[in-house]
Amino acid sequence: MTIAKNVLAASAAVLALFAGSAQATTDEAIAERIKPYGTVCVAGDHCAEAVAAAPAGGAEEAGAASGGQGEALFSAKVCVACHSIDNKVVGPAMREVAAQYAGDAAHIEASIKNGSTGVWGPIPMPPNAVNDEEAAQLAEWILSLN
Repeated sequence: MTIAKNVLAASAAVLALFAGSAQATTDEAIAERIKPYGTVCVAGDHCAEAVAAAPAGGAEEAGAASGGQGEALFSAKVCVACHSIDNKVVGPAMREVAAQYAGDAAHIEASIKNGSTGVWGPIPMPPNAVNDEEAAQLAEWILSLN
């Protein structure tokens, strides 16, 4: 899937979630749920070159202070657009995933890299732009939440 298709799939998922929601929400609650969490850098963009040139030690130190490299990756990647640690957003809470797949890092890694459909409901998770090492770090961090 191209990045544009991933963005469209994620947008459709969010729209489907809001369209199908039977809960009454306030404008403040909606604003809080859709507030930006950060930026996304795509290979070839100016920001991606700056990230690639940044020294690795800084990211590791920041990750260690806030729960490790896995949590830093979770916050830096687009995961936070659909997931949170403790609460269902568009996708399941990371603690739910950890409980469901306790000890099965390979399954979590495959879902991160390849996406999944129909496991946690009708909204699919698109494949994520992560390498094998990042997927392993994310899976290890997710499992540590259990």
